[in-house]
Amino acid sequence: MKSVLTLLCNPADPVLSKAWVSERVGAAAAGQTVAATAAIAIKELGPGVAYDVSVASADAGEAEAALQTIAARVKESLSDAPVDLVLQPEARRRKRILVADMDSTIIQQECIDELADFAGLRTEISAITERAMRGELDFEGALTERVRMLKGLPADVLQKTFDERITLTPGARALARTMGANGAVTLLCSGGFTFFTERVAAAAGFAAHRA
Repeated sequence: MKSVLTLLCNPADPVLSKAWVSERVGAAAAGQTVAATAAIAIKELGPGVAYDVSVASADAGEAEAALQTIAARVKESLSDAPVDLVLQPEARRRKRILVADMDSTIIQQECIDELADFAGLRTEISAITERAMRGELDFEGALTERVRMLKGLPADVLQKTFDERITLTPGARALARTMGANGAVTLLCSGGFTFFTERVAAAAGFAAHRA
């Protein structure tokens, strides 16, 4: 099955270029008898952000072996760069469902920690959040405890938090809306509050949300 190698980085810090990718791929392919008989193509998906690398050969097995070798060698060379790499079958690369976490994923914050800031309890509640995320505390119990600590906080702080503190992660809107436009099911999930998932889902372009 034909595969494609994709290199990508944070859209807020676009460190890639076609020349950079070509240099890394060229170095990875150097000295390979397999790669020498194959044609390597690099396609720009998003300037500075994402590039596809593919290998064409009369022998499909040869092309696949060459790309896998290139992927492994490029991966070894990425220790100095904020770049991700994915090798996947070309026929199945367009996914049909996206289920995404909200806090620190689709948005750049933890909503409950931002609420805690308004209550003057950010340090205490953030510490519980971090321990729960590391699996050191039972999630349900940790959530109950953090919400209990927010008792008495005015309800209008929810909207104030969303308006003043919550920001989408770069690329989140493009991801959700592009997948939706191509017929994929898109769902935003959170262990937190429907107040926030409803608004973040609308802002990013998710079809549904659960919290």
